[in-house]
Amino acid sequence: MMIDSKKVKEIVANYLPDFINELEKLTNIDSGNGDAEGTDAVAKIVGARLEALGASVEYRKNPRATHTIVRFTGKGSLRLLLIAHVDTVFEKGEAQKRPFRVDENMFAYGPGVGDDKATVVQTIYSMQTLKDLNYDNFKEIILYYNGEEEGGSSTAEEIVAELAQQVDMCIIMDTARPNWGIVTQRKGSANYEIQVEGIAGHHGNASQISANAIMELGNQISLLYKMASPLSDDPSSLTMEKLKEKGIQDHGQFIPDNTINVGVIGSSNQKINSIPKDAFAKINVRCFSVAEQQRLDREIKDLPHKTVVPGTKVTVTGGIKTGPMEKTPQAQILVDMFKKIVKREYNADVVEWIAGGLTDGNRAAKYVPTIDALGVENYDEHTDHESVDLKTAVPRTVALVCFILELTGKWPEIN
Repeated sequence: MMIDSKKVKEIVANYLPDFINELEKLTNIDSGNGDAEGTDAVAKIVGARLEALGASVEYRKNPRATHTIVRFTGKGSLRLLLIAHVDTVFEKGEAQKRPFRVDENMFAYGPGVGDDKATVVQTIYSMQTLKDLNYDNFKEIILYYNGEEEGGSSTAEEIVAELAQQVDMCIIMDTARPNWGIVTQRKGSANYEIQVEGIAGHHGNASQISANAIMELGNQISLLYKMASPLSDDPSSLTMEKLKEKGIQDHGQFIPDNTINVGVIGSSNQKINSIPKDAFAKINVRCFSVAEQQRLDREIKDLPHKTVVPGTKVTVTGGIKTGPMEKTPQAQILVDMFKKIVKREYNADVVEWIAGGLTDGNRAAKYVPTIDALGVENYDEHTDHESVDLKTAVPRTVALVCFILELTGKWPEIN
């Protein structure tokens, strides 16, 4: 289909003052993770705005938050899911201490202004623009506003799984990376605990009839280290400052394919001359592919067969918690389409970022092709100087609207 991008740009640009006003309103409402009252207040504002555009709105509540599901129905064939979140990491009272403000460089500040409230507003004006264009060549556009993204919850995970199975593709409307950066891969996560059972004894007189659980735990940790991707010989050479000195932009390309982190170890033993009868370690494993995640899962669960300290017994519990957001061939089609739109409309190159952290993109990607971080560009999220670059609000919203127009217009041919 032919996209009248000039018209899209005109509509979105005219809405910028309203965009900023709505962003101020939402930012000045405390809606920290776990703040049921605050997330409900933001959810009701967002829901009312979209209901006025013709959507059906459903609110799902638990004791910690309000989750909002918005549905637009059309006459086309594509079913699309957009996910953003209304909660922040800040405590109640933060908005009063640091209310919304805009500086001379068009950067806006305030708690949660970029993560994720600017992007929430972006989704509203994207749907407003489609409405102004009288565009309905889609079967359904679902917008899910997570009320517990920052801390995670079973409620949110269940909703993402439910909605992702109702659509053909998903766009995660979370904080964007600088200079047209988007995220195309995210690591999945698995948690394990290794328990070692040994035989207690006195180090001087009974070592020959004892079994040191901590020594065996050391063996297990050594085996884990060998399973992980090799690390840099000089970690300090990969800091943002060092890479910048070399003229290298860090977009996650130095993150190892898989990482195994032994985050907690312990034993009930407190005496240096006693042989410990028990030891444990808690482990987090992250990797970019489902195949690698499953391979490591098998190897870690096989560790009890690789003990070296006679008399010890190893037990492994836990497993895969969240799958990775892989850049599948279907997801690559979405990435390439978005890149072409940005190049055509703004003569800019989209940089693909990879990330080790989790978002709802990991959960959606289990079911449908997913791309992430198409929101407004922001900086220093989760800090007291978090900011959003309002100069990116119009181009990022235009790109999103054009993306939706092209996706829906070409479906199902691009499937």
